[in-house]
Amino acid sequence: MNQTLFQSWKRSVPKLDFILQKMQEKTIIAVGVAPYPRIIPSLFLKNYIIYSVKDTADLDVLRSSAKVFCLEEKFPKVAKKVHSTGYLLRNYAFQAFLKSRRMPFRLMFYQPTPPIIKTLQEQNIEWIGNYPESFQDVFLKANFRSLVKSLGLPHLDDWYLPREDFLKMNYQDVYARWSRPAVIQRGDFDVSGEQGTFFIRNENDWKSAYEILSKDERYSQIQISPFITGPSLSMLGCITHLGVLTSTLQLQLIDVPEALHGQLPTGVFLGHDWGFRSWNEKIEKTAQTIVESVGEHLAKKGFKGIFGIDIIYDEKSQEIFPLECNPRFTGALPVYSLMVAASGHIPTMEFFHIMSHLNIQENFDFNLVNEKLKERLPISHISLTPKGAYEMKIAFSSGVYSYSAANNALRYERPGAFLWDIKEESEFIMIDSMPRLGGPIIQNVPRLFKLIFPRSIAMSSFSVDPKVGELITKLSALLRKGQTPPQETKEETTHTEET
Repeated sequence: MNQTLFQSWKRSVPKLDFILQKMQEKTIIAVGVAPYPRIIPSLFLKNYIIYSVKDTADLDVLRSSAKVFCLEEKFPKVAKKVHSTGYLLRNYAFQAFLKSRRMPFRLMFYQPTPPIIKTLQEQNIEWIGNYPESFQDVFLKANFRSLVKSLGLPHLDDWYLPREDFLKMNYQDVYARWSRPAVIQRGDFDVSGEQGTFFIRNENDWKSAYEILSKDERYSQIQISPFITGPSLSMLGCITHLGVLTSTLQLQLIDVPEALHGQLPTGVFLGHDWGFRSWNEKIEKTAQTIVESVGEHLAKKGFKGIFGIDIIYDEKSQEIFPLECNPRFTGALPVYSLMVAASGHIPTMEFFHIMSHLNIQENFDFNLVNEKLKERLPISHISLTPKGAYEMKIAFSSGVYSYSAANNALRYERPGAFLWDIKEESEFIMIDSMPRLGGPIIQNVPRLFKLIFPRSIAMSSFSVDPKVGELITKLSALLRKGQTPPQETKEETTHTEET
């Protein structure tokens, strides 16, 4: 660990050296589809390994700061068959990797499922993660809304219907409920991407949503809420033995047209902007109260470490309402933690997450850490969507880039994965699951790769600065240049991010 960072962190964590020693008694192996979201612990742990499924352009730059093993790199045929982390655990290639470890190890998962836990127990493997029963009553949207009401927290009106009753309805039935547009989601089945949330603003929106939902037989309940005009927000929490740490309230980027590039605008999450803030301190405090209350409830259920809550801010009434809980690492990471690390004052949330799961109950300055976690820098990130790009035809390297609007020129500057690799405010990083040249691009996932900026880019949750929009449009067009849909439609393997 960098000595300057070590001394700075030690001000808030007096026994930092002892805690790090305890964390590193066994190697921690973070397991998942992509490597970049798991990069932060490499900043403070020597005995830390990332095991990823996908072979991406990220590997070249990430290996300069972390130990990364990749299944697809050595066993491409095996990697194509991996549709979940549970399948990976039972695969011979991964088993061979585990047997080759000379030091004792722990596997770390972001959201273990019952099949994963069963396999781990059968193989007597030590692991870091939360049992599903600890987050069962927040996992589904309908359950979370019920919890919010029972805790006496601000909540939206909602309307629940059995699937068969919903399918008998029309647009006028939905609009008449609140005399305003509505939001439709499955209440008892979680679907991410462009088919998870439907904004019903007009008859055409209704027809698109109805067509998708009428064909889907996986759910039995529909959740409908009034459409709120205002920014989409989120806040991270981290349950520790001293209480619930909370992040700053952060703007979410949703349905930005340039990034969607033709994909349906159905609440697709694309990124965050920590430099944007249109709400006052009272709203920040209310959000903190919401996250702390939910965190205290989860702690009683045995949940430990990081979770996130999505929030909507009603600009008209100046109220906020929690919408859903993500009992895992969220899309704010690792960029939020890069921002915290760049400030250099306190450990990142991943540090306290691991500390909590390993039951290391040493004191730290909770109030100072909680205060510093809310410091914001003008950092932002936004992802591009894959729809219409079927094969990677550009030899992009992950790293730092610059873009000249005057010359319409995109230029690779240097390798880089962290904010401190950026030298100029006009530069940005392209990273996180960027496909290699010639590699296939999976269509049924919400995000392709991301751009990280050392500045604020948002005009609202749904729009970005025109210059940034121009850059994103150029990249989106480049990715789709010369693309033709596959002649034969084959069932694609979707990597389920169970971690």
